[in-house]
Amino acid sequence: MRSVGGIFSSALAVGFSGAMIPGPMLAMVLSVSLNGRFWPSMGIVLGHVLLEGLLVLGVTLGIGRALRHPLVAGVVGLVGGVVLVYMGSGVVATVWREPAALAAEVAQVAIPVAPVFAGALVSASNPAWLMWWGAVGIGYVSLALQHGPAGLGAFYVGHTLSDWLWYGCVAALAVSGRQMLRGTGYLAIIMVCGLLLCAFGAYFVFLGARALRQQIQARRSL
Repeated sequence: MRSVGGIFSSALAVGFSGAMIPGPMLAMVLSVSLNGRFWPSMGIVLGHVLLEGLLVLGVTLGIGRALRHPLVAGVVGLVGGVVLVYMGSGVVATVWREPAALAAEVAQVAIPVAPVFAGALVSASNPAWLMWWGAVGIGYVSLALQHGPAGLGAFYVGHTLSDWLWYGCVAALAVSGRQMLRGTGYLAIIMVCGLLLCAFGAYFVFLGARALRQQIQARRSL
């Protein structure tokens, strides 16, 4: 990465490798876009992108060391996991209570918060996202800063462009293909998205609780 162009292209490639891995962001985008709502699903991506912008700024200002602390990952996993379970259970409850309404053309799955805020919450609640930034992102930002503001901008644009392109394609396909879904098949997909959010949330709670327990035990052994 000896040039700004190299930083941009490598950040784009690495970003795609992360964005394409199934996770809570994908489940959230699908749960919204399968209801024919393309722009709200892009609001979720915007929340994710804005949060990463704040994180890049924070790393630039020197908070990188805090991201590597196990206690931070534990708290994020525990609190964020609870948030994901809450959001996923809201989707499941909507499908369970109003299946007829959801099968209609004007179907709407309620997200308990605004899409932009939901995207930020989904990202912040994911310990894997925080771990990636602690293990890889900090080093990437350091390399980008060797080229000054242009290098940092190239990294951020390349990294976030992968999210826009990938999730934009997913949302567009879901919105256009929604007309082919009818009845129980459509409801099943929405239900699965909600259950996936709950499952990711429960897993993150487990990881967070384990990390906090290990920290407590380590302090007691001192």
